[in-house]
Amino acid sequence: MDPLFIVAGNRQEFDDFVIRKRMMGHNYDFKYVYNVDTVRGLNTIRGFYVGSYQERTDWPEIDVAIQTIKARGG
Repeated sequence: MDPLFIVAGNRQEFDDFVIRKRMMGHNYDFKYVYNVDTVRGLNTIRGFYVGSYQERTDWPEIDVAIQTIKARGG
């Protein structure tokens, strides 16, 4: 199963999201997007945007990387 990439405002928001999902029975391989390098070079991507992600200083760069992956069909 491919991992789910989570773009969260910070690590606490990510951890809270994963705890909630696991309590609901979801057992995905959740990956926190620490920075753009986490998603750079991927051919496909699935995931969620959580909390205050748009307030991150690196959000524009992450957004461009994700949009590029999606534009290539991933």
